[in-house]
Amino acid sequence: MSDDESRAGRWLAELKRRKVFRVAVVYLVVAWLVVQVASTTFEPMGLPPWTLKLVITLAALGFPLACALAWAFDVTPQGIQRTQAAAPALGHVDAPEAKTLPQAAAAAPTSEPPDSVAILPFVDMSPGRDQEYFCDGIAEEIINSLCCIRDLRIASRTSSFQFKGRAADVREIGRALGVGAVLEGSVRKAGERVRITAQLVSSADGYHLWSESYDRDLSDVFAIQTEIAQKLVGALRVSLSRQERELIQRRGTSNAEAYDLYLRGHAHLRDGTDTALDHAVRFFREAMQRDERFAQAYAGIAQAQSMRGLWRVGMTQADFDEAFSASRRALELEPRMPEAYIARALLLSLQARKNEACQDFEEAIRLNPASFDAHYLYARHRFQSGEPERAVPLYEAAVRLRPDDYQALCLLEGVLRQTGAMDRHVEVARRAMQALERQLAIDPRDGRALQFGTVQAARLGLRDKSREFADRALEARPDAFATFYNVACAYSVLGDREDALAMLDRAVQQGRGNLEWIEHDADFDNLRSDPRFEAIVNRIRANTGVSSA
Repeated sequence: MSDDESRAGRWLAELKRRKVFRVAVVYLVVAWLVVQVASTTFEPMGLPPWTLKLVITLAALGFPLACALAWAFDVTPQGIQRTQAAAPALGHVDAPEAKTLPQAAAAAPTSEPPDSVAILPFVDMSPGRDQEYFCDGIAEEIINSLCCIRDLRIASRTSSFQFKGRAADVREIGRALGVGAVLEGSVRKAGERVRITAQLVSSADGYHLWSESYDRDLSDVFAIQTEIAQKLVGALRVSLSRQERELIQRRGTSNAEAYDLYLRGHAHLRDGTDTALDHAVRFFREAMQRDERFAQAYAGIAQAQSMRGLWRVGMTQADFDEAFSASRRALELEPRMPEAYIARALLLSLQARKNEACQDFEEAIRLNPASFDAHYLYARHRFQSGEPERAVPLYEAAVRLRPDDYQALCLLEGVLRQTGAMDRHVEVARRAMQALERQLAIDPRDGRALQFGTVQAARLGLRDKSREFADRALEARPDAFATFYNVACAYSVLGDREDALAMLDRAVQQGRGNLEWIEHDADFDNLRSDPRFEAIVNRIRANTGVSSA
């Protein structure tokens, strides 16, 4: 195609995107009707002949004006707004030389805005290149704020972050993740100032839908990420419910140090290992001390403590008291905070306060029906309460919200098998293994994926693969309780009783173990008749102060 033909094609596409053709056709039809009415009625009304000529002249003069207005302005749910101009894609912002894009960069010439988006990790452009946790945290906070929108599909953090540090084309990313748009950006943090550049790009053709730069004090960071989320929603023309708008606009903190500590805490919370959770609690505590009205910091404490308690990781009564107090304070500051309800529900579940936990999980889902964590963790609660049938629809909802999450797929496969839904079990087992292999292709040393992969391969009868995953999991996280536990599950499923009991014993030697979960875990059915298994379970009972009755 010649340059002239290419330019003509882009010009026609831009006219179509700005609805100029539509306005022109409507105008001509209306003008023709007006002239017809005038020619029929003016003479009987006794009007002079020049009045008809005036109507025709005004109609002709109004045509280019109508087309010009259609080019310049657009009617949106938010009112009449100036139409953004299109520009060629500038590629991924991944080099220090990348230029700041002008505000309101161009919109793609697509007839319909995308309904799915991936948020890439922001690139660290700071002088010391030492703000990776800060850049990742901002991207994840935007993901979390957008995940509440039911009409917008957000690629998971795991999927989006596989492109970290890779100079991939936006169209390639869109194809890989199955999304219609990609948000990318960069952060330059120096002293008490921060410069954040964000750009939303159509993955269909590489055209920019929106971009903006923010050069502000660090105290404005929380407000910036909220504004980015709002602008992204506006660029995609997504209509928000009042509830969704409130979740996006939640108050954060204007204390830069508190926000920095909060992001550090979340980086450790994502890791999820024993020592990482301890660090997460410490950072959230320090963030709360810097800003005593920072609701998210209190919710973070409750979340981290509840995850420590999930496997009884050295939890004391003082830890439970702190976690309950933090969740209560978070809800006093932000009464409609789903995360605080989820954290408190987990704590109630750990204390066997089943009905109260269910109430908090359901309130979290009511506040944010698009919350993956609320459905996923509620499903886990139902399972460990001995209600696998009730766990199934909750796991299914979690999978719908995050189709590429291997954990939800693996646990759904387990409860389907346990409840006898063998027709669906096979399909979910296949999807779970595919999700695990995708994740391990991204990060071959992902300890959590290796742990789940060990069990999943065993359930599918893939003995060699299960053993391979077990060896890799023990190498990646050699001291983690979850490694020993999941490898024990896999060996039990494979029928390797001695190895399974040895691994479970190593797990319990750490003084940990969720008694209710082990009691209902079908992976251990091959061990339950062995007195050594009962002895291990009794040690967990002794550690947690639960009687064997």
